[in-house]
Amino acid sequence: MKTVQFIKLAGTASLALSLMFTSSSLITVPAHAAEASTSQSKAWGALDVKHKPYTNKGVLFIPLKEVSEQLHLQLTIPGKNELYINSPKQSVRITVGQSRAVNAKGTVLKLEAAPVVKKGVTYVPASLITKGFSIPLKYDSKSGLTTTFGSQGGYAYTAVGNVLFWANRDYGTLLMGKAGTTPVQVGRLPAENLELLSISAHRINSSTYVADITNDYGEPHIHQERYRVLIQDNKILKHSKTSHSNFAGINYSRDQLSYKGNIAMMNGSKLELVHPTGKTVKTYNLAELTGVDDQFIIEVIEGDFLLVRPYKQATLYVVHPAGSTAELVYPELLDADSKDMIEEYPSNEVGYFGDGLTYKGYANGKLSFDFKNPFLGKTAKHTYTLPF
Repeated sequence: MKTVQFIKLAGTASLALSLMFTSSSLITVPAHAAEASTSQSKAWGALDVKHKPYTNKGVLFIPLKEVSEQLHLQLTIPGKNELYINSPKQSVRITVGQSRAVNAKGTVLKLEAAPVVKKGVTYVPASLITKGFSIPLKYDSKSGLTTTFGSQGGYAYTAVGNVLFWANRDYGTLLMGKAGTTPVQVGRLPAENLELLSISAHRINSSTYVADITNDYGEPHIHQERYRVLIQDNKILKHSKTSHSNFAGINYSRDQLSYKGNIAMMNGSKLELVHPTGKTVKTYNLAELTGVDDQFIIEVIEGDFLLVRPYKQATLYVVHPAGSTAELVYPELLDADSKDMIEEYPSNEVGYFGDGLTYKGYANGKLSFDFKNPFLGKTAKHTYTLPF
């Protein structure tokens, strides 16, 4: 994102493909906003782009996909001949072959040239970023493409179709909005010590979404919080949270999203199945059922059973769907040496891996598991019969 013939964009296909498959003299592009003047005193930092910017007739062109990723801008292609570039505070639309852009308020931003494609990489005038998002950019052959802009790094972001989500690391705010609009704040996470955020989102229906947000914090980042947020009509209806300290470095599974349309919300040791309207349909007290004083992961929900795992021991329990009983799984499956290691190895030391069981499926009253013990060099496949 070598001098080749410039090709003007001719249609949506070339634009979409170029975005999907890419992930000498000083040129400075002004930020075209009041905040740009204050940023001039900040240090300029390089953007790590594989495809070099270039100039043509005095216009600086930059690789759109790579630069957008470096600046934490989301790209969406909603339909024919259009592309949206989105930030937590703005959205800008460009149209194939046109040397102008339009922001979420309808303001037209004039560009020096239309976007072009070089060897499958989409390039746009740098002024699209500086005018649309007030991000200063400059380029020279020695320093490469540089910017003073860094505040966008305070967000984790994701998208479901053309609906975009942003989680703010500094304030815990959650924003969402459709491409082409300015995102709105839907609520705030009840969190402190937000550091390394990641977010994923899921569409439940046209007005309801679930966002999963993970916060890794501390030094080193061995402490983790998981938040699940139920959003309806741009407002948080309900949220849940689990937290743990992963001293052993275990690669935990994600929580199952839902079962029969009800959202699985894990709050410490309490599991709630929640209707998209926010009403709790079923509650499980996992600490009481298992006798384990810990917080839990809900790995599997089926009509005949649930599989849950406490964080510290990381050993699977099978739970009756009525919430009447729970049984530890590994004693029925593993050999004596493997069981001894689970029971004797300190769970808070690096290298402890729990029971080593990975759920693979269920049929005819039997659960299938893969087993791996890296210390003993053992692997196996096991079948477990439901105890109820």
